[in-house]
Amino acid sequence: MPYAGHWSERGITSASNIRSERERSPPLRSMRAAQRLGKQLQRLRTSLGLTQEQLAVKVGLSRTFVTRLELGQYDPTLSTLVRLAKALRVSVTDLLGESMSASVWWQVGEQRFPTREEAEDHARPLGDMFIARYQNKPEGPLRHLLPVRKKDTIPGKRKKSESESDVRG
Repeated sequence: MPYAGHWSERGITSASNIRSERERSPPLRSMRAAQRLGKQLQRLRTSLGLTQEQLAVKVGLSRTFVTRLELGQYDPTLSTLVRLAKALRVSVTDLLGESMSASVWWQVGEQRFPTREEAEDHARPLGDMFIARYQNKPEGPLRHLLPVRKKDTIPGKRKKSESESDVRG
């Protein structure tokens, strides 16, 4: 009786656990999207104080699969994205980090960014003093110009105190 499994680099897998290679390994054009998803997944997971193992258990995946998603090595199915989003209490759009295709994006010159921090990081070396925040409205995109913040004034970023900077090791 022939075995109804599949041989791959990872060993023999039962037929019920087979995922197509197309689904598992993203094509080159979607590598950036897979890597962006991975970074966003890791950021959301750690912001909730979850380990990869805890997230994997909540979603019904292996820890290894979560690791590879975070590294941008796998292109998940829609059902996996929905389960991850539910476990992280965010929308699929937020999980994908796709605010550019949603209703809000940031822009420096002609280049778009999903977050204010990324836009500011791009604007600082150029010497730009302002970034644009766009929001889609029924009457058309609404644009707000905002000043580029200094790196040490961004909320959540810790500035070295004078006593720390004076200490020499």
